[in-house]
Amino acid sequence: MSGAELMALALGASLVGMVGAVLWVAHRLPRSAPPDSWSMAAEACHLSRMSGSIWMAGPNELTRGLRVRFETWSERDDERRGTRIVVDAPDRGIVSLSLSPETRVTAWAKQRGAREIETGDDEFDDDFYVTGPSTIVRAVLSRDTRALLCTLLVEVDLEIVGGELRGVVIQGLNSPARHGLLLSRTLPLLLDAAHRLRWPADTAGQLAHNATTDREPRVRRENLLALVREYPDAPATRETTRAACGDPSDDVRTRAAIALGDEGRSTLLEVARREDADDVAAGRAIAALDDHLTIEDAKEILGRALRSRRTETAHECLASLGRRADATAVPVIAKVLAIENGELAVTAARALGETGLPGAEAPLLAALERDTLALRVAAAGALGRVGSAAAVLPLKEIETQYRDDATRRAARQAVAAIQSRLPGASPGQLSLASADAGALSLAEDETGRLSLDGDRKR
Repeated sequence: MSGAELMALALGASLVGMVGAVLWVAHRLPRSAPPDSWSMAAEACHLSRMSGSIWMAGPNELTRGLRVRFETWSERDDERRGTRIVVDAPDRGIVSLSLSPETRVTAWAKQRGAREIETGDDEFDDDFYVTGPSTIVRAVLSRDTRALLCTLLVEVDLEIVGGELRGVVIQGLNSPARHGLLLSRTLPLLLDAAHRLRWPADTAGQLAHNATTDREPRVRRENLLALVREYPDAPATRETTRAACGDPSDDVRTRAAIALGDEGRSTLLEVARREDADDVAAGRAIAALDDHLTIEDAKEILGRALRSRRTETAHECLASLGRRADATAVPVIAKVLAIENGELAVTAARALGETGLPGAEAPLLAALERDTLALRVAAAGALGRVGSAAAVLPLKEIETQYRDDATRRAARQAVAAIQSRLPGASPGQLSLASADAGALSLAEDETGRLSLDGDRKR
């Protein structure tokens, strides 16, 4: 082969390589949607073109101040492609929240302790993972805004990050014309959503609106709590709180009544006394009422709560009765301790201890013999507050009978507490005289050791 032929062959190979490289680069570059598809969508929304792919809402439009950027988009080696629409607001920015669809990644983040904002709307919260400044986020995520974002999620891959609302319209198998129609249908929704997500001019007013109009009780509650917490002196706050005392939700009504203080007491009493009231809300109302709930009311509400198994209400009634140090409450609490198991029995034991009355000792000593760890510990702790010398030996017996650390520690602490309450005694300086069963005397030694006198003589 001549030199000229070799040179021609080399030149041909070089050209083939260059063409191949160009084709490879062209394949790797994202394929743009037809520019007229962008233009059609933008012009339909009365946007003005600022540059090749950037458009601006007009000054007379509801969406004024919003800026739109179109980008070609692809992933997975061009297997999925389409158009990304990015909307921001240079004048009054979009709230600095982060919003994205719920995925395995967000579920993993929550398991690791990420603090997500739960709006109280189950459908929305199931769809989206939201973080950011909670008060502002609650203000802008009104009922209509949440519904709009859920609708958009059906149409586009949606996210909000860095003050930008981003939606990807996938082309898939659609023709360019069909893709253009999808852009024209999606862009107005994105503009509406971005407009709603801008920093509110009146955050307190928006929270008040949500607290009184949203259809979801938990959304109303969270907006009310944010309003009371962040804007206690705003003109809308007291008016909204008063209105919330008439909310259909007992939970919202109770929160509002607590925020109003003395003015909300009648609402708290109504919720506490009503037999069909929400259990948790009634319990919260009873706790907030404190001594403003009479002992007779507390007894009556407790009886109804036990019959209907409204446990939160029963817990708070027991705690309320225990705080009163009223002798008539002791047999009522003792009966609950005798017939109940689990957490209600534990609460009853603690309530008996709270009374500080001698009549609480006998039912607590009986509870020591029950084979439930939490109840034994609670009864021992309560005896430390109300027990007499007669309680020391049973407490020492359960310390030796049970090997678990919780029981033994509670028994020792109860004995020390009883010792510290007896006139003239220092903690740990008591001995039990074997000559007179149950008699209590001061030990002569300084070891602080509790012992039977008969044992010391051997």
